[in-house]
Amino acid sequence: MSAIRNLRPFQAGRCHRVASRQPCVRAYAATKLYSNPASRGRIVEWYLQELGVAGDVEVVNLDMREKREHKSDWFKKVNPFGKLPAFEDGDMKLFESGAILLYLADKYGQLQTPLERARAAQWTLFANSTMTQAVFMEQIRERSMPEMFRTLDELLSQQPYIDGDSFSVSDVAVGAYLLYIPTFFPQLDLSPYPNVLAYMKRISERPACAATVAARAAEKKAEGAPAKASH
Repeated sequence: MSAIRNLRPFQAGRCHRVASRQPCVRAYAATKLYSNPASRGRIVEWYLQELGVAGDVEVVNLDMREKREHKSDWFKKVNPFGKLPAFEDGDMKLFESGAILLYLADKYGQLQTPLERARAAQWTLFANSTMTQAVFMEQIRERSMPEMFRTLDELLSQQPYIDGDSFSVSDVAVGAYLLYIPTFFPQLDLSPYPNVLAYMKRISERPACAATVAARAAEKKAEGAPAKASH
């Protein structure tokens, strides 16, 4: 998987015309990410910043506690399950953070072959199933987590990023959950996996991650309330 590729033609805050005689319109003006600081929307925000298109997407933070806007009738037209994050791009509506990541990677030219799409899907599904189950499900954690982390540590001993030599959407999908582990499960000892720890440090220092996922993890750690991130 190659690195974050140069974006095609739209840039944040600029006006674009499809043809010379058409009126000027804002690029992606109808693109919205419905999120909340406590949701996995921060993962999507991280990738938007990595792509350099955060300025083209309106982030709509919903009140999940008092107003419970994510359960409102109007929002269920975006995500019928009433969960965050959700995404709108014109008439297209999408939910599940992993699906949104893959859509963005495809839309912005990061996945150009069937193999690249399959590998990105492979790691996104791994992050949202194999890895999260091994860590978040207490009844299987003792059995499943060590084996999974040993394999991941071995992989990261051979390459700097999840899918090879360059940062990609796979690192956002997998890396976000890794970065949440010390906050939500401070009792878990990751020292037997030095390559995983080095990887976590490496991605957390990326400016886009530091401003989103890493910042959220730091906030939760300061609050001292390791509640799980909501969907």
